[in-house]
Amino acid sequence: MNSKELLRVDKEKDLGVCVSANFNWNVHIHTITGKANKMLGLLKRTCPLLRDKTVRRTLYLSLVRSQLCYASEVWSPHTVKLKSRVESVQRRATPWILQSKHGEMTYQQRLMNLNLLPLCYEREISDLVFFFKALFGNTDLDVNTFVSFSNNNRTRLC
Repeated sequence: MNSKELLRVDKEKDLGVCVSANFNWNVHIHTITGKANKMLGLLKRTCPLLRDKTVRRTLYLSLVRSQLCYASEVWSPHTVKLKSRVESVQRRATPWILQSKHGEMTYQQRLMNLNLLPLCYEREISDLVFFFKALFGNTDLDVNTFVSFSNNNRTRLC
């Protein structure tokens, strides 16, 4: 770069993902959970008379959860605190979608009733789908530069 010094930045936002200098995802997770909580609050305030569970679920999926799952193949919470922070948004949304009182159903019961998965499972599914696409050439990423596969012709029984 013609022996010019590069500028040091603490964080950079690219395509909606906040990347810090040390690749810590705290800033990104705080940003997306803040946006998702604001959108959930807006839905709660503007749609109090909306009684249809399927419409509420669709609003949640399209306006709130999309914030929490966007580009999750790139970022992932690495601590229990960050994972629970992301999951807490969905924990707050499910009683609103079902129009249930706090404590009537457990979080797992609410998820089953709404046919939703915990967000940690959604991230794992996204990662696996991305790996599958990369493995079979459906993306521009060459998996063989990052992963080496060995073929030892053994089964679990050997």
